[in-house]
Amino acid sequence: MRKILSVLEKYNLIEKEDEKTSVSKSSDQNFLDTDFISQPDQEQVVYASPIDNETAIKESIPLNQVNNLLNTSGSSINYDKTMSLEEIYAMYGLNTHTTTETVFVLENLINALPADLPEYVKKTTLNNILIASSMNLEKLLADGNKRSTQLNTFADDYSNQTENDITSLKQEIDKLSAIINDYHQKIKQQELLTKEQLSLIKLEDERLQNILGFFSN
Repeated sequence: MRKILSVLEKYNLIEKEDEKTSVSKSSDQNFLDTDFISQPDQEQVVYASPIDNETAIKESIPLNQVNNLLNTSGSSINYDKTMSLEEIYAMYGLNTHTTTETVFVLENLINALPADLPEYVKKTTLNNILIASSMNLEKLLADGNKRSTQLNTFADDYSNQTENDITSLKQEIDKLSAIINDYHQKIKQQELLTKEQLSLIKLEDERLQNILGFFSN
């Protein structure tokens, strides 16, 4: 229970513990009750308003347009290094800063729930939390699907390009190998020609020395 309160406090979805009265154990149980949203008389966690100036600005300008403006340079795939996930997301105009507007807030909330809760209780509890904190589940899931699609698109583009580069390099290696083999053949030919030439000269020199030696005695 404490873990999920910490997550909600982290993203300013509820007031911090020192800013409100302590919640009793019975209130904690009511929080996990699947009907706590529809029972206004029960003591509930008080949620802070998510609306502020920063949110208003983000709503007036679509986030993907802001990211595109901020990432006008370096928006192409860099094949010379391992790109970080933040770089990949930014390249496709996906939010990398505001966690509460991405699918990853769901992961944090799921991990904060007690592991021994039944699956349907977890889902119902999370749905109630999202409603109370004015978060749109469909929008968050759409963010996750878009990230998955873009990551797979990136992976395909990256794989295709690197495979083309590898193929080109192998072709260059084949060309260079053919040149090297040709040079090896030329070296052998030159060595054979040199041997034949020197042998011919040696025989001729021996012939000359025999003639000259006959008259020098």
